[in-house]
Amino acid sequence: MNLARSPYIVEIDLTGVANVTGSKLELYLGSNIGTANPSYTFEKLIPASNNLKMYYNISPYIREFFNFTVWQNATGLAYNIATSTNFVVPYEVKRYKDESGTFTLLGTDTGNFMDGYNYYMDGYNATAVRVFLDEGEYFYNYDATISTSQGNGLWGSFDVDMSTGDTIKYTNLRTGATHVETASGDGVKSFARVYLSYAADGNKVEMFAGGSALKWTGTFKPECEPKYKPVIIDFVNRYGSWARIFFQKANKRSVNVKTNEYKFNPKELPYTSANNGQAKELNTNGTETITLNTGWVNDGYADYLEQLLLSERVTLLDYDVNPNYTPVKVKSKTLKKQTGLNDGMINYTLDFEFAFDILNNVI
Repeated sequence: MNLARSPYIVEIDLTGVANVTGSKLELYLGSNIGTANPSYTFEKLIPASNNLKMYYNISPYIREFFNFTVWQNATGLAYNIATSTNFVVPYEVKRYKDESGTFTLLGTDTGNFMDGYNYYMDGYNATAVRVFLDEGEYFYNYDATISTSQGNGLWGSFDVDMSTGDTIKYTNLRTGATHVETASGDGVKSFARVYLSYAADGNKVEMFAGGSALKWTGTFKPECEPKYKPVIIDFVNRYGSWARIFFQKANKRSVNVKTNEYKFNPKELPYTSANNGQAKELNTNGTETITLNTGWVNDGYADYLEQLLLSERVTLLDYDVNPNYTPVKVKSKTLKKQTGLNDGMINYTLDFEFAFDILNNVI
């Protein structure tokens, strides 16, 4: 699985090939694969007679084909279901050599992209892991009085690039009971983070390639917050998959108003009334912000929050205020990575801004 927010370079190396003048690359995406109509066509001349290597970055063109919707609570109780194809963009690349306008096919490459990114230290054309969530420990709100038909009554899901025979194993943290899901086909599948009957206790989740080779482990633990109403943030993480964070503690909302001010002269002189004043405002509108607190978390949680700050798609669910998912922007642009050694108990505070004006001004 390749990640489209980082460059993905296709190299055409014609070193040792005689009489070439350039190269061509045809990129097929989605429904265009298998047809005679490439989504994009690129051509380059050779850099020099002694340099016959040409490079094409296809990532920016892949990104145009992603179409995200918010995480749906209907999938939070499902296991081993195919992820929406909007999350995954299949591609096919055909590489050609150019001999003075005559093109000869050199080879064809195929694969898939998700809208994630690699880190600089990952190096050139790094690929994602099989499970699109970092290994680690995660917390979710558990309240038996909240129905799982509500978005805030579920713990979220994660996506896995599965092959036939791969398994996902859930282990109850209290009883040790297990539940196993086996992939019956290839492709990116979605799994609930917690097996429904283990929700009160939490569970460990393991991914086994071929049913035996352990590839990934995550632990999901319940927390009951008796005082505050938790707020949920869903975001597209570094792997291009939806991830979920529960902000368990106090939240505060505020309104920021912006306006244009002008001064006008009275219609008549001398004016007989000062009721209308001289200074006026127009185009008054505002945005709403909300400050959220994670509650007490472990040392590694900063890396998870870093992915939130770097995400380009973020939604908020504050069910008691609005039962619908709301698009927001992360207003906080810095994050101090705390540790238990230096900071004691760790709580993170982040600011979010709702991604629309309070007054509807859409034309």
